[in-house]
Amino acid sequence: MANFIEEVDEEVRRERMQKLFKRWSPLVFGVVIALLAGVAGYQIWHNHRMEKAAAAASAFDAALSKVQAGKPLDAAKAFADLAQTDDSGYALLARFQQAANLLEGKDVKGAIAALDAVAADNAVAARYRDLARYLAAFHGFDTLDAADLKQRLSAIPADSLWSANARELLALAELKAGETEAARRLLTTLSDDAMAPVNLRGRATELLAALGGPVQ
Repeated sequence: MANFIEEVDEEVRRERMQKLFKRWSPLVFGVVIALLAGVAGYQIWHNHRMEKAAAAASAFDAALSKVQAGKPLDAAKAFADLAQTDDSGYALLARFQQAANLLEGKDVKGAIAALDAVAADNAVAARYRDLARYLAAFHGFDTLDAADLKQRLSAIPADSLWSANARELLALAELKAGETEAARRLLTTLSDDAMAPVNLRGRATELLAALGGPVQ
């Protein structure tokens, strides 16, 4: 009798398991299929990204070859094309390279425009936007008016990596505008700034001495 009851219990458990399997197996298989599809999709996406990165690297090298061949304006166009079509890390580097090669080709206005485009692009990290602002002002110092220079440089915040450089150039812009006292104030704060690079502090101190000393 005990063996009979055990066999009946076993049969009942087997039937329950079969019913549960029939009920839940489609869901289980669906989850497994979804997971497999996700893994396959990621692998396809990853391979696609790798292929795009390789293509971007090749295009970057091709643009550099134009630089080495002494064709900076052709290189600038190649870098501009790469920046517009690539969404990997090469795009931002290509934009700065475009500006550098425009400068090399004596197209200062075009270089400043390229840097301004980076500075205005909210998709670009703040430190690179600040760098673009500084470079635009630096390379445009002789062609931009003082108000334009001050506007660009004042947009670089105090906590930026390029703050000290921007203050130095802003002081020179103040001098260009004839605002000697404003320049002295900027140079005084820069000279006293322990966080500023030593070479910048040294230049600020030397220029202050030529302008009559620091502001008390």
